[in-house]
Amino acid sequence: MNIEINLTQKMSLSPQMQQSMEVLQMSTQELMDYVKQLAVDNPVVELEDQPYENDRNEVLRKKLEWLDSVNQEYRVYNHDYEDDEDNKDVAHYVAGDDEDLYQHLKSQLNLMKEPPEIYKAVQYMIGCIDQNGYLQEKIDDIVKAVKIDKNKTETALHQLQSMEPAGVGARNLKECLLLQLERLNQNDPIVITLVNSYLELLGKNQLDLIAKRLDVSIDKVKDAYKVIKKLNPRPGMGFGARKDIHYQTPDLIVVKFSDYYEVLLNNFSTPHISISSYYRNVLAQNPSDEVKNYISGKIKEADWAIKCISQRNNTLLNVIRTIVGQQRGFFDKGASHLIPMNQKSIADKLEIHESTVSRAIRGKYLQCSWGVFSLDYFFTNGLSLGCDSQIVPDAIKSDIKQIITGEDRKKPYSDQKIAEILNQKGISIARRTVTKYREDMDIPKATMRKEY
Repeated sequence: MNIEINLTQKMSLSPQMQQSMEVLQMSTQELMDYVKQLAVDNPVVELEDQPYENDRNEVLRKKLEWLDSVNQEYRVYNHDYEDDEDNKDVAHYVAGDDEDLYQHLKSQLNLMKEPPEIYKAVQYMIGCIDQNGYLQEKIDDIVKAVKIDKNKTETALHQLQSMEPAGVGARNLKECLLLQLERLNQNDPIVITLVNSYLELLGKNQLDLIAKRLDVSIDKVKDAYKVIKKLNPRPGMGFGARKDIHYQTPDLIVVKFSDYYEVLLNNFSTPHISISSYYRNVLAQNPSDEVKNYISGKIKEADWAIKCISQRNNTLLNVIRTIVGQQRGFFDKGASHLIPMNQKSIADKLEIHESTVSRAIRGKYLQCSWGVFSLDYFFTNGLSLGCDSQIVPDAIKSDIKQIITGEDRKKPYSDQKIAEILNQKGISIARRTVTKYREDMDIPKATMRKEY
């Protein structure tokens, strides 16, 4: 019989420490949900709602006045929260109306006085419209589904295609553009011919070849192309995108004063936690041991939760203040001045573990004069500039955009040429990287940028 004794060390986290780490990585919305659930689970917790809607603007104003009370010249970057109805909440709002394309078309159909069969067919077709505004069902299949003859189905299709937005109900790109031209009473023969027969060459920007084939001047083709470019190839997209409307509420707000930046927690939505005075009075009345132990335990739980939230807020503020200090160029001048930075550098400055920084920035957003940014945005590796210097992708993209903006439109730069220009400026970059960054910015390639 062989008996061995092994000594091992294991480090385990207490439930309190686990809770502390979980709270640290909560976003503002997650923290609000956590606090509300805490009040449900723990009877000694009382919540006091923070100011809401217009009151938030007044609280923010007072907070800023207090922060800058010494020098009276505060400015809240570029936004005026008190007068802008679209900024009642300190949030980044995307898109607008809630009506989708189906509802928009259905409301128009309800105003039309059509025979029951036509109404039924149009209603069925509306249900077959995709998010781009195109009819996906074939006429023969609609005839079978609605059980009416083909002539009436064609009439129903004409009614659908007469609705707004212009071009809706088309079955392909050509029909979509022709419907819009008809709505505009545009009957220029070159414009019509380009749509009917030369869309592929237009897509490749081969205007010289089209002019040669039509035996017309390049200027006439350019004028016709300008008309076509004003049309909407996806008439339904303005509606379909609205399904994804959301508010992106920033967790922090970076405010620029005359000579420094202040970081504010956007905690207007999170209720303030306090311990119920009723239960403290019950303890003071010397209750039974069972009641005493229960209330004391719940108070300890609440106190720890309050401590965790306070630590979370302090850690988050310290991390963001350090980021602002490191990325001062970005906050002063914009994305092109972002510098390479990693989480370890922030952790070393604050003398905390790198994982603490990672948890603090997880899923959180910052609002400044340049917009709303994920905190991850500020941590990026750079490309070499030589002499141990680096530059981040956003700065390179800005340089690429600037080079393209200044190019001769009749002889636009190829991606290889742009790479050579950047290399001459000391930025070591390959042609394929230029291509990737250009595509990321939705800038077309040289042949598509060429003007005749």
